Amino acid sequence: MRKNNQVNKYCQRHMFSVLAIATQILANVNAATTPAPDFSNDTLTTPVTPINAPQKLTYIRIPGDIIIGGVFPVHSKSSNGDDCGEIAETRGVHRVEAMLYALDMINAQKDFLRGLKLGALILDSCSNPAFALNQSLEFVRDMIGSSDAKDYTCSDGKTPQISAKHRDKKSVAAVVGGSYSSVSVQLANLLRLFRIAQVSPASTNADLSDKSRFEYFARTVPSDNYQAMAMVSIAKKFNWTYVSLVFSADEYGELGADAFKQEARKHEICIAIEARITLKDFGDKIDAVVDKLQPDKEYGARVVVLFVGTEYIPIILSQTATRMKLSNVQSKKKIIWLASESWDRNNEKYTAGDNRWAAENAIVLMLASQKVPPFEEYFKSLNPGTPKFKRNGWLRELWQVKHGCQFDLPEKPFASDGETPKRCEEFVQIPEEFKADDKVQFVIDAVYAIAHGLEKMRSELCPPDEMDKWFSRNSAPPTQCQAMQTIDGRVFYRDYLTKVKFKNIVGRDFEFKKNGDGPGSYTILTYRPRDKRKRGSADNNSDYVEIGNWTYKGENPDGTHNYEIKIYDDKLFWNNSSKPPLSVCSLPCERGYKKQLIKDEQCCWACSKCDDNEFLVGETHCEKCALGWWPNKTRTGCYDIAKKDLQHMEWSSWNSIIPTILAVIGICATLFVIVVYVMYNETPVVKASGRELSYVLLIAMVMCYTMTFILLSKPTATICAIKRTGIGFAFSCLYSAMFVKTNRIYRIFNNKTAQRPRYISPISQVVMTSMLAGLQLFGSFVWLIIVPPATRHSYPTIRQVVLTCNVPDHHFLYSLAYDGVLIVLCTVYAVKTRKVPENFNETKFIGFSMYTTCVVWLSWIFFFFGTTSNFQIQTASLCVSISMSANVALVCIFSPKLWIILFEKHKNVRKQEGESMLNKSSRSLGNCSTRLCANSIDEPNQYTALLSDSTRRRASRKTSQPTSTSSAQDTFL
Repeated sequence: MRKNNQVNKYCQRHMFSVLAIATQILANVNAATTPAPDFSNDTLTTPVTPINAPQKLTYIRIPGDIIIGGVFPVHSKSSNGDDCGEIAETRGVHRVEAMLYALDMINAQKDFLRGLKLGALILDSCSNPAFALNQSLEFVRDMIGSSDAKDYTCSDGKTPQISAKHRDKKSVAAVVGGSYSSVSVQLANLLRLFRIAQVSPASTNADLSDKSRFEYFARTVPSDNYQAMAMVSIAKKFNWTYVSLVFSADEYGELGADAFKQEARKHEICIAIEARITLKDFGDKIDAVVDKLQPDKEYGARVVVLFVGTEYIPIILSQTATRMKLSNVQSKKKIIWLASESWDRNNEKYTAGDNRWAAENAIVLMLASQKVPPFEEYFKSLNPGTPKFKRNGWLRELWQVKHGCQFDLPEKPFASDGETPKRCEEFVQIPEEFKADDKVQFVIDAVYAIAHGLEKMRSELCPPDEMDKWFSRNSAPPTQCQAMQTIDGRVFYRDYLTKVKFKNIVGRDFEFKKNGDGPGSYTILTYRPRDKRKRGSADNNSDYVEIGNWTYKGENPDGTHNYEIKIYDDKLFWNNSSKPPLSVCSLPCERGYKKQLIKDEQCCWACSKCDDNEFLVGETHCEKCALGWWPNKTRTGCYDIAKKDLQHMEWSSWNSIIPTILAVIGICATLFVIVVYVMYNETPVVKASGRELSYVLLIAMVMCYTMTFILLSKPTATICAIKRTGIGFAFSCLYSAMFVKTNRIYRIFNNKTAQRPRYISPISQVVMTSMLAGLQLFGSFVWLIIVPPATRHSYPTIRQVVLTCNVPDHHFLYSLAYDGVLIVLCTVYAVKTRKVPENFNETKFIGFSMYTTCVVWLSWIFFFFGTTSNFQIQTASLCVSISMSANVALVCIFSPKLWIILFEKHKNVRKQEGESMLNKSSRSLGNCSTRLCANSIDEPNQYTALLSDSTRRRASRKTSQPTSTSSAQDTFL
């Protein structure tokens, strides 16, 4: 036979090379495929299945005016070299019936497509891309070579006869399928050559969204890119930053893994192990993964992301249960599966035997589909003998395999082996055991999308009158217009299919998103066996519990993705624990520690401590705070220490209390001495001690004690000014008076002439003391003018900020240098006058005072510079040293006088007039001339009170001729 003009016109529109290749493949397929059953225009008949050998059909055909193709994994992939393996009930038969149910629903609408009926050509892919490609050539047979008898002529002139196999075949308008992404890719590559639109209800391969390669592909499910986004969102939700990845060596697994890795990098999630598995080296790969996922520590890559085909998962669970010895409820499984939507929750093999313990607590993504109650009722009504049971030959095979029965047996079958064979007609479905496939809704959506696209195309391209005549009385059945007979797939896909909008069978609005993808929405499940959940739970009817959902909202203006994730915390398997399980490479560093990345991985690090005065810049660097600043509690920055913890002497501190007590005692003691002196102001002891200089000494001591309160006060400009002038001035008054007193005694007893020394009167002594102290005061005033008093912040340590005066400590010591000179001079003159007569031994006490003062101040200087890091001890030591200087002077100089005044009052009286007294010591003063002694009358009784009784008696006996102008006691200084 030769082809007619119609075929020639069609062939001219295609490349000759494509036709040659397709024809060759078709010839091979025709020889290899199993003959399909014979279908008439009105009914479909199924060939009788041989006993004990259920026939595996490769396709079924449903007659109709417009044919829609279908490709489903009715059988699993064979593992023994055959084309097809076992029949798949949920993923295969359920989806085939979902398509048939949708066609029934559409055909029941008389006003839809103006009465044209939709038929179907449904192929079995056997879950094998190569087999599915050969099967799909059935969709293009009529395009390569027509099967209509009128298109052929016989050489002998007779009418050509078309076999039953090719009877009433029509071009396929669009194809629903496939399910596996690898099958859909092969199918799309073929269908694009013939411009046939394709709508997949299950393939999620991200590459299928590439319109430059798959320009006629659409799907009612989202791309794996959305699935990868959802899985990364779950990991972020539970702070899982270190995960493992297991993917199958096919397009679904590899492309899904690539999408996950790309999304994980954006959100700083690291992948510890990548395992690419095939069915051949499966065991070795799983062994390696399980070994690495079972560390002794409580953290590591515990979460395993699964992007594998459906057939891999039961084997993965079985191998994991064996390697980890998960055989009972008490077994502790450290792996948490985070599985893609390829995890089939209706597959009983997943949880059979010990697989149950390996699958426990798995987190599974499921495309957000709803149950379709009308379909479930429809499917449960499919039993042997019903018309709709007969049209699907795969139902016969399912019954035979599921129930172990045979069709078309006599009512009382007989078996030679003694076992009575089972009749399949006797088995009906048990409604309680029925669980529909999760993607039934998407199959129905795909069929409805194609139907709505065809309806929109018909309404725009077909003349109204051509279809309206069908409604008139005695009219012929409806016919197709030319545009619907030869559908241009490019126009249909671009202008109609991808623009449909309708309410789907569950009442939701449906439309295709960008690049022909379905809406990105997932339900998040976890596998928790019913016997391990609380009784009374609303989810007790299923081993899978819904724990949340994820919905893609669109793309933000900045290019980021907008999505929403909801997690029901009360349904999580760790809801009794406050925290989710860890899946991290390294635990977070404690406060004050920085991360040192290991091998440049952002998820693995070692923690090293920052210095005390360093804060964290990011998480990997420490930076020092400026002087006077200190890291905050979170180590994210520094705060000004002066604003929170500015230090100065506190009155409540023991470093202040002890010096204060000593100062108060000293002041009280000094005031007591002043009161005694005032009360006994006219007594010989007070007069003999030099009343004027004594009062100067006592006031200077009070000033010294008062300096303790200045030093312990909070520094201000006024306090600093008093500190810089007061301490030096108090010491200068004290030691100037001592120096003048010792100098006077020295000049008196070392006078080589008979003339009385100059400036030894009380007034002269006070004037000299004032002049010496005035030098210190003048220098202090000049210093205040040059460096005005103020406060500043001092930093004894990096942690301390101390409020001090604005002059350094060594400058303060410079101001005491003059007082040091006076101390030295006092000490020198005290040494020089140490051998004066016993009656004049006040210089001895001044000497004791000076010696002790020198020791105190030398000790303090070393102590002061040795405690620079502790300003409180340093200040307290200065206060104590000042008080001790005053104490030494008070005790050494005034205690002997007070003893006589208070306890030996008989020595503090003036002798009667005319009493003659000669001190043996007066004779011993060889350099004290008679004139000098005579001139001493200017200060009568100044020192006689210091003489002992025996000395006075001896002096009285040895006195030869008293002068007429003086009394006996006036003989002495």
